[in-house]
Amino acid sequence: MATNAQIHANRLNSQKSTGPSSVEGKAAARFNALKHGMDAQSLIIPGEDPAELEALAHDYHEQFRPYGPEESFLVETLIRTDWNKRRLRRIETELYSALIAEQEAAGAPADILLAAVFAQNGGNNVLQKIFRRLESAERTWFRALKELRRAQQERHSSDPDDDGPAPLAPSPRPPALVPAPVPPSPQMQGFGFVPQAQLRAS
Repeated sequence: MATNAQIHANRLNSQKSTGPSSVEGKAAARFNALKHGMDAQSLIIPGEDPAELEALAHDYHEQFRPYGPEESFLVETLIRTDWNKRRLRRIETELYSALIAEQEAAGAPADILLAAVFAQNGGNNVLQKIFRRLESAERTWFRALKELRRAQQERHSSDPDDDGPAPLAPSPRPPALVPAPVPPSPQMQGFGFVPQAQLRAS
């Protein structure tokens, strides 16, 4: 059992710790505010903004409000996958920029640079890897989203008195794009052309 002197000494020592003071230490401590189990530091590589990941994680938790380890894991999967997909998009852009610069240096005309890239690198293994990883990330994201909605719905169906957050409604499908009617040309009118809208009205 600690003596009164030891307790007093511990209290004095605890007051000396005021958190990190260096810029690097403060930057690392920013992740302490994330209220989930994901090791955010492990997702950051040089050139990436930790604040961007922090904001992304915050937005996901605000939207889905996970309850329990299963839902938390699924939300963390959404965050990781989203973050990796954004990284892959940056890599894809940088790769295209490098390949286009090569075509410019080789004297390809400016108006067909992208076509020249595809003609020269259509079977490029690096490009194929980027495309496959992007597709895999999207499949993982949608599977996690489906499982998260299922878990939240199942939780509320089995326990209506559950105090956890209510499951979100499924995302609405975007409205189908209907092309605007094109008025008939004078030549078509001369042949007795009748627009579809007038046929429906009649």
